[in-house]
Amino acid sequence: MRGLLVVLIFGIFLSAPQRAVSETRALLIGVSDYDDSAGVADLKGPANDVRLLSTTLRNRGIDDLIVLADGVEGGARPTRAAILDAFAALAASAQDGDFIYIHLSGHGTRQADRNGDETDGLDEVFLPADTARAEAGAGAIPNAITDDEIGEALHAIRMTGADVWFVLDSCHSGSGTRAATPGTVARFVDPATLGVSVTPAHQVEDATDPAEGPEPPGGFLAFYAAQSTELAREVNFAEAEGGDDWYGLFTSTLAARLQDDAALSFRQLFQAVLSDMNAGHVPGAARLQTPLWEGNLIDAAVFGGRDTSGIRRFAVTDDSVAAGMVHGLAEGTLLGLVADAADPADAVIGFAQVEDPDAAEAFLRPVSADCTPRANALCEIDGALPAEARFAQVIAHPVDLTIALARPRDLATGAPLGDDDPLVRALAEAVTATSDGTGPGVTLADTDADIDVLATDGALWFGLPAQAGESPAGLTWHPDDGPELSAVLARIAKAETLARMLENLSGSGSLLNPSPINVETLLQPAPIEALAEPGSDVSPRRECRAAYRAASQTAPVALDSGARLKQCDGLAFRAQGATGDTFDVNRVHVDAQFCVHAAHERITGNRNALALGPEMTICSDCPGGYSAGTERLFVVVTEARDNTESLNLEGLVETCDASPTRGAATDPRAFLEDLAKRGDTRGAFGGLGSAGIWVEAWTWQVLPRREAFLRAGRPIKQPERVGTQQDY
Repeated sequence: MRGLLVVLIFGIFLSAPQRAVSETRALLIGVSDYDDSAGVADLKGPANDVRLLSTTLRNRGIDDLIVLADGVEGGARPTRAAILDAFAALAASAQDGDFIYIHLSGHGTRQADRNGDETDGLDEVFLPADTARAEAGAGAIPNAITDDEIGEALHAIRMTGADVWFVLDSCHSGSGTRAATPGTVARFVDPATLGVSVTPAHQVEDATDPAEGPEPPGGFLAFYAAQSTELAREVNFAEAEGGDDWYGLFTSTLAARLQDDAALSFRQLFQAVLSDMNAGHVPGAARLQTPLWEGNLIDAAVFGGRDTSGIRRFAVTDDSVAAGMVHGLAEGTLLGLVADAADPADAVIGFAQVEDPDAAEAFLRPVSADCTPRANALCEIDGALPAEARFAQVIAHPVDLTIALARPRDLATGAPLGDDDPLVRALAEAVTATSDGTGPGVTLADTDADIDVLATDGALWFGLPAQAGESPAGLTWHPDDGPELSAVLARIAKAETLARMLENLSGSGSLLNPSPINVETLLQPAPIEALAEPGSDVSPRRECRAAYRAASQTAPVALDSGARLKQCDGLAFRAQGATGDTFDVNRVHVDAQFCVHAAHERITGNRNALALGPEMTICSDCPGGYSAGTERLFVVVTEARDNTESLNLEGLVETCDASPTRGAATDPRAFLEDLAKRGDTRGAFGGLGSAGIWVEAWTWQVLPRREAFLRAGRPIKQPERVGTQQDY
C-alpha cells in the first residue's frame, strides 16, 4: 500500500533546479538617522536589520553585497540619490540568470497618488535619510521614493533577465489607530509631519503604467512587512532585561528562517515567517501586522531563481485547512501533515483527508498512512489529528471529479469513428493512463459528454464544442506532433475541474450579499476590414497592431456573456471597490486550449478602478498557432483578513507550462512581444467561507477567421491549403 502512495505523490515534491543561477547579489538598505529639520523620528532597528542580514547572507555564501545604511561599518548614507543609483547600478551589471535580493528597512508613509494607479488614491512611499519637509501646498514629500519609482527600478533590473526578490520592512499606513505596546515602535511617519495631505489627488488624464509594454524576462517576488492599512513594527528584544536591542519584527523573523540552510520554497519561507510572527512571544500590537507577498517566484526555491520549485503547503488550524475547491482540494483529497512550513517533504507526522470543502477552506479527517483516496468513499477515521500539525501538503487526489469525453466523430460526416480506428485506440489508452488516481478522472462517454471530440486530417480536436461552423475548434492533438495525448487529457481535466468548481460558485452575490467589487468589461471590436482573409500569410502581431489603430477610433463596449469574438478584438477587465475595505481579486481565464491563466490584484478602498490582469488581445490565429473555440473567465473576490495569507491563485491553477497565447501584454500594440507571466500580483491563501467569496463568470466564443468573415458577410476565397493557421 505504501508503494501505491509513492506512485501517487504529487510532482510538487520535486525541487531540483533546472538552471544554475549565474550570480547572486544583494542590496541592503537601512535608514535609521533622519534629518532633524524634517521632524521624522529616528529608528534603531534598520541598522541592526542590515547587520543581521549581512551576516545571514554571508553564512549562506552570498558575499556580493551593497550596503546603504547609517551606523553600519562600510555602509554609505542611504539618501534618495544613493538608493536610486544603487538600483541603477544593479540594472547595469545584472545578467540573465542572476538573482538579486533587495531589502529596505526604514520609515514609510503615504502621499496623494499622482497618476491614478492606486485604488485608494494614495501612493506608498519610502523615506530615505535626506527626506525633507514639504513646502505648503506641495503635495509631495521631498526626496521620498514612491512605490512607482521602486517599481520602475525593479522593472529595469528584470529586463536584463535577472530574477529579483524585493523585501520592504516599513509602514504603508494612513491610520495610526493601533498604538504600540511598550517595546515596539511603528515604522510610520504621519504625512502631516512632512507637510503633505493624504487627500487623494485627482487622476491625471494621461495616467500610464510605468512598466507599460512587454513583461520583463526576469522573475519577481516581493515580501511586504505589513498590509497597506497596517503599521510595521520594530521591537526591542532586550526590553525584559532592561537592554536596548531593536530589530524590525519582520526582518528579524525572516533572517532567523534564512539562517536555517534547509531547502525551502519562497512560499514555505513566507508561511514560516507568518507563523512565527503570530507566535505568543511576539508583543501583541506587533502581531497586528500581516505580511504580504506578490510575484511569480513564490514557488521557486529560495535564492534559486525562476526555474526551480519547492513544496506547496497550506496552513492548518485545529481541524481545518486554509485551502479548498479553488486550490483543487476535493472531498477525499489525501494530505500529509507537518509541524513547520520549513520541514522537508518527508517530515510528515500524520495524514488527513479533506472533508466538506468550501471555496477556500475545508475540514480535516484523520486517517491512517495506508489510506488510498477513492471516489465517493472516505477512509475510516484513524485516531486524532496531531496537535502539533500546522501545515498540510497534497499527497494524492481521489478520482471523484470525472470529465467525460465524447467518442470521436468525423468532422466532415458527423459519424462516430469505429473502435478499431487508430485515433480511437490512442484516445482509449490515454484515458486509461490519465485516470491513475493522481488527478481528476477522465472517461469516454456515448452520451452526456462534457468535452466534444472531433477527428479530421488524422488529428483529434477537443472543445466546448469542438466545431464552429465548418471549422474545428479547441485543442488539437496529432499523433506525430506535440505532447503525449495523456498530457493533453490531464490538462483538459484539470482546467475543466477548476471551471466546474468556479461555475458552481458563480452568481454567489445576491441582493442580500452583493459583491463588494464592481467589475467592468471593455470590449474593443476590431473592424473586419482590418483583418487578412483566410489563407493569407500575415504576422498576427502586425495584423493586430493595424487593427488596434483602426479600432481605437471607436469607444469600447461592454462584453456580453456568450459573445462571439474574432481575431484582434481587444478585451479588458477593470475592478473597483464598492466599500472602503480590502479584497483579493483573482481573474481566472480558461482559454480554448484549456490553458488556465490567473492574475491577481489586491484592492483597498473605492477611490479608483484598477486594471484586473493584463489586457487581452483575442486571436483565433495566434503566433503559437490556431486557437479558436470557447473560452471562459471568472472573477473571484475574497475578503482580506488580518494575520492570514490572502487568496492568490497565481501559480496554483495554471495548466500550461508555456506562456499564454494571448493577454500577456498590457498594451495591444506590444501584442505578444513577450508572453511571460506578470510579476506584480500579491497574496497567497486564506481561510474563507462561502459568505466571504463572490464569483462572476463570462463565456465567449473565439470564431475561426473563416467563420468570422462569413458572419460579417465578407466574401472569401477557397484556401489553397487545409489544416493550418488562418485556413479556418
